[in-house]
Amino acid sequence: MLKRMCSERPRDWDRYLNAMLFAYREVPQESLGFSPFELLYGRTIRGPITVLRELWAGKTENDEVKTTYQYVMDLQDKLEDTCKIAQQQLAKSSARYKKYYNRKARDRRFKAGSKVLVLLPTKHNKLLLHWEGSLRSSRGSK
Repeated sequence: MLKRMCSERPRDWDRYLNAMLFAYREVPQESLGFSPFELLYGRTIRGPITVLRELWAGKTENDEVKTTYQYVMDLQDKLEDTCKIAQQQLAKSSARYKKYYNRKARDRRFKAGSKVLVLLPTKHNKLLLHWEGSLRSSRGSK
């Protein structure tokens, strides 16, 4: 979303950052099954579109007033249930992602003394990587 906004509105993209974050946080994530807002606050968010839809349909909610203690207890229970469901959903997604990843993965076995190349971070910058090892084969050298 940010990339697209920067390309469409290069001069004032930052003005729309709060609206983009709001939109991102209210949409349920595929891997979790819940929106980030719902996982954090224990309820679905009522965004502008939802409020307009309720007003047009005449579906405004009038919940009975709860005590603060009851509200906190209900919220805690709901958050615990939501987290359990999200963890189950995440486990399912993880298994699905593992299956996709393992399609092309190959089990490699090396014998002691085999020459291999290893991709390691550099000493000066952990984000830069370099190959360490030898490309020369023991068969070709005399």
